[in-house]
Amino acid sequence: MRATAASVVIFLSMTCSAAAGDGRTQDWHGFYIGGHVGASWGETGNSWRNNVTPWTPDGDISYDNVSSGLHLGHLWQQDWLAVGIEGDVTWASLKGDDSQFAGLVNAIEMNTVGTIRARAGVVQGPSLFYATGGIAFGDLEKKDLTLGASASNDLVGWTIGGGYEHAFIGGWRGRIEYQYVDFGSAVSGLSYDHRADDLDIQSLRAGVSYGF
Repeated sequence: MRATAASVVIFLSMTCSAAAGDGRTQDWHGFYIGGHVGASWGETGNSWRNNVTPWTPDGDISYDNVSSGLHLGHLWQQDWLAVGIEGDVTWASLKGDDSQFAGLVNAIEMNTVGTIRARAGVVQGPSLFYATGGIAFGDLEKKDLTLGASASNDLVGWTIGGGYEHAFIGGWRGRIEYQYVDFGSAVSGLSYDHRADDLDIQSLRAGVSYGF
């Protein structure tokens, strides 16, 4: 998953670097707010244990869906360099289970992911090529569909990504962005312990924002 994340960020950087400006010089300084929509996907390992059995792998769980959300932030610009901070919240009903494997059917569901990130980028005319990274928050619901039990976890992890943003007329901006979120492992207590290992979410999304 981390190799995929790195590959997408490199691809975005190479693609965006080939974009040609239209001769305008954009002032990126100030606050902005906007929305985004795209696709999110991921995969997690799936293990369990009880008082008798140690941690035992039970098959991977994958998930994907359309996602959408809101973002807001502030940028400071000095010549060709723009740096800032951004927060976002994204809604995506990411569900998956291990029903393809034998035994109890385990399912997970994640609905909301939020991030607080630093941004740093290079200004080229009306374009901004940027990298971003910071802390991520989320929620996880673990279900045992066989026993009819469930448990919830609050998630904290890290995120990294990159993208391309273009300034249009009158404060409007458009962007395309890749984001990778890693929540590590999360243990849920049912009548036994369930562990989601290497829990991650990847997102590719387009957005529009307005700068003040």
